[in-house]
Amino acid sequence: MKVAPRVIIVTEEGEVTNRQLEALAAVRDRGSMRRAAASLGISTPVLHKYVKEVETRCGERVVRSDSRGTKLTPFGSSLLAKVEALRLRAEDRDTIHVAGTLVSELCLLSAASALTQRGVECRVTISTDDENLRLMDEQRVDCVVVDDPLRAMELADRVEGVEIGPDMLLLRKSGKDYVRLAFGAQRLGFRYLQQEGIEYTIARHIFEPALLDLTDLSYFVNRSLVRRGILSASNAREQDWSSHAIVALPCTEHADNDEFVMHARRVGLYPKR
Repeated sequence: MKVAPRVIIVTEEGEVTNRQLEALAAVRDRGSMRRAAASLGISTPVLHKYVKEVETRCGERVVRSDSRGTKLTPFGSSLLAKVEALRLRAEDRDTIHVAGTLVSELCLLSAASALTQRGVECRVTISTDDENLRLMDEQRVDCVVVDDPLRAMELADRVEGVEIGPDMLLLRKSGKDYVRLAFGAQRLGFRYLQQEGIEYTIARHIFEPALLDLTDLSYFVNRSLVRRGILSASNAREQDWSSHAIVALPCTEHADNDEFVMHARRVGLYPKR
């Protein structure tokens, strides 16, 4: 039996039904109440009733008419856009959706390419651990490759991780002011400073790793990013205490998860020389 999700809009005044939302979409698409009603196979008074009910539920006008026809108000357009976005999120698609960061980008894209070559449709998200794990919590992604080993440990009782490859941090020391990169095992680095009683201040947050080469501040960066040539990280030194695993977290029962992880492990984090 196929189960299909349905988006429901509920306000303090009650529920906006799917039929009422269809009426709004018809007005948007047809540009007049009469043509919208005809496209739905209902009378114009019934369409007016649907529109008025939406306005009552939402407390806002959703359509505006003039001599040229009827259009949605900005609120009406925004309401429909949100509903359609939620419907897209709720779609049960056969594609495998995988997510990772710049650290795992090489193995992620290579593994997705291998699946695509076999005819599997893939969706790929490259973002931060925080954003990717939010997608996991919303059940909008099938497998997440996580940079942060502390985050992987925190999730161990919920999701069984699979090691993709080893990595470690490089540290460039240049005083107590640090740049914090949005990717990699940053929490591991700053936890080390705290445990060692080393004073530090996070003076700047960045997303582009290459900007680390332009700063005179201290920073941590994953060795894999340097070995892939994304930045040079001059005067940064490997930290043996920081060795850790990049971990894949399969978070659904998607049939292609195992193959995706297999390909990701085969590629690893570093380009083959």
